Amino acid sequence: MKKILIAILVCVLILCSSIFGNVMFLKQCLNQKQSSKNNQEAEQIIVTATELLEKSENDNNEVSNENNIVLENDIIGILKIPKISVKAPIKDGTSQEVMRTSIGHFVESDYWNGNVALASHNSGTNAHYFERINELNADDEIEYMTKCGTRKYRVKSIQKIESTDWSMVEKNENNENTITLITCISGNPKCRLCVRGVEV
Repeated sequence: MKKILIAILVCVLILCSSIFGNVMFLKQCLNQKQSSKNNQEAEQIIVTATELLEKSENDNNEVSNENNIVLENDIIGILKIPKISVKAPIKDGTSQEVMRTSIGHFVESDYWNGNVALASHNSGTNAHYFERINELNADDEIEYMTKCGTRKYRVKSIQKIESTDWSMVEKNENNENTITLITCISGNPKCRLCVRGVEV
């Protein structure tokens, strides 16, 4: 009787393990499908942003730090980081909907002159353009393309900050043009990785 019960128990365990494995496989497939869909949407946003930038290229807009840099559909422009093969659309705001397909712009920060602060995920099924910004070093190049033109920056600092520290997002009081990239740190929800570049 004991042997029969043990055999039944083993069969149940094997069956549960098999079901769990299938569920995990299906979940992984769905995540990949969602990620692929988000990537396709992001590619379309890049195409749209590029077209809008080309259209406004000859406008020679004089801009301040107000919201007049924003193009259609909350698009600000495109961010390029050659070292880690990033070419991504930037949209205004940092909501989950924005960051599902795009890099988000902190509306509290500057749009052109001053400190442009941006956020993206570093993993997950949403767009995660900043998953490799931890590989950046001093002097690596960051390019910010908008209807006002293109600015190039060199990485000046890379640091961990508290998740409650918003000082790196604030507008600059001096005349220095900077770009600030912020993302989560895996396994450390209380901290963020912050990369800051200075215009060259």
